[in-house]
Order: sequence, then C-alpha cells, then structure tokens
Amino acid sequence: MDELKLHVLGSGTPQPNKERWGSGFIVESENELLMFDCGPASTYKMIQMDIDPRKVNSLFFTHHHSDHDLDYPTFLLTRWETSLGEEEELEIFGPPPTVKLTNKLIGLEDGAFAHDLIARTKHPLSLNSYQRRGGKLPRKLPSFKPNDISPGDIVKRRYWSVKSALAEHVQPFLDSLAYRLEIGGKSIVFTGDTRPCESVEKLSYQADYLVCLCIALQEQIQGTPEADFMMGHLDAGELARNAKVKNLILVHEALNISSENNFLGAIKDINKIFKGNVIQSYEMTTYDLF
Repeated sequence: MDELKLHVLGSGTPQPNKERWGSGFIVESENELLMFDCGPASTYKMIQMDIDPRKVNSLFFTHHHSDHDLDYPTFLLTRWETSLGEEEELEIFGPPPTVKLTNKLIGLEDGAFAHDLIARTKHPLSLNSYQRRGGKLPRKLPSFKPNDISPGDIVKRRYWSVKSALAEHVQPFLDSLAYRLEIGGKSIVFTGDTRPCESVEKLSYQADYLVCLCIALQEQIQGTPEADFMMGHLDAGELARNAKVKNLILVHEALNISSENNFLGAIKDINKIFKGNVIQSYEMTTYDLF
C-alpha cells in the first residue's frame, strides 16, 4: 500500500481571513500528485509547503466558482515557467466551462496570457534565462489538456481512478461535481460545494475519507439559502453516517465555525450522529491517510 498524504492548500470560503481562503487540495502518493480545485493563492501555498507545481500532472475542478479556481492561471503559468520542457502534459478535468476557461486563459489566439507565452518563447531575455536554468532551445509552449466531464464519468490512469457524480449546488448557472479518488488502496471523496443529495451519498459509500463542505454551524444557516444549497455541520455528519465512511474531514469553513469553541461544539454534535473519526482541516497542513 502506498503512503498517502492529503495536503490542504485552501479550506475556506470566498471571503479571506488570516486562517482560511478558498479551496484547494493535493493527494500525494509514491507515484502521483493529484490536485482538486485551485482556489486563491494555491500555488503560493504549494511553494510554502515544499510541493513542486511541476510534479502535479492531474487537476480536477469540482466547479468554477472563483474560490475554487481563482489561482488557475497562476498555477498553469508557474508550472510552465519554472520547467525545462521535460514535465509531463498536464491533464485538467472538470465540468463545463473547463475547456472554455482554459482556452480563454492560455490559448495562443486570444487567450488572456497569450502575450506572456509569446514573449517568453521569443524574446532573448526570456530565452537566456531559460537556458541559464538548463533549458534547451527552442523553448516549447506549455502542453495542457483540458477536458469537460459529466456526472458518472470515470478517469483511470495506472495508479489511480477518479469517478465523478452530480453535486447539487448552483445549477443551472454552474455545473458542479463531486469526486471519488481510488488510490493506494484507499478511497477519498471530495464533495466540492453541494447540498445533501443522493448522488454524493452514493459516491461516498464506505469511503475511507470524506473531504466534506461544512460552511457553518447548522443553526447559523437555518432558513437561509446556505441551508438549501450547501451544508452545515449536522448535514456533514449525516452524510458521513449515511454513507458509512470511516473518516470525515471538514473543509470550506467560514470563520464562525473555525473558532475553537464553536468547533468543539460542532464535533460534539457530529459525534452524536456519526461514530467515525472527525477532523477539522487547517490550511497549509498535511494529513497522513492511513
């Protein structure tokens, strides 16, 4: 069995505070680094955690709210700019508009950063810097392969597989997916943003780890749209119980649930519903997945 680690890059919301901002996760095995979402400052947080962006070859988006994809251009361009043209092709998966967004960012015709790609592959200053790092001319353009995927799609590679399922969030304005990763003999589910729903519960059934949205204490969102289209702490506990998962990792927390007193109360409440292990995630923290 591979040694598995979960690196939490972002475990917050669109509203930044000193502890949390946005969503982003990396699962590390002996053979792979897989990324799930790429929220604000994800690339910088990777560097702070000694994670090399060039070694991430697969990226999955749950959906395209900005707190889940705002650092996408930074990650794409940093991964390419720091490379020597020897990295593997980056595969990107997510619901629409994953392909459209990628092309609008780095397409050579009218992508937002086409000017940067052209300058860095043609100007002597950039080419000299590339050669000084050990690169050989001509410098290659980045190789990215974006894919729009749908609920039920399965992506399989040598060491892992990822299955997607519908996550009910803000349709019809944005499509949302949850993912189940099978790797190293373990199963890890990323709910993304969703309300409690049958499709995510089925996807999570008997998973080793459920990385689950928990926006706030249940009573703080009762009677609001957050209660209708996201999950509070009791929703997360009920999902973990119903799906019979082993470990529940709470993510996407607003500041009100992150305070120590509130979270200790939330754990007590969840433990009345769910008898497995409950973990509060912290940003720029690594968790061993035993």
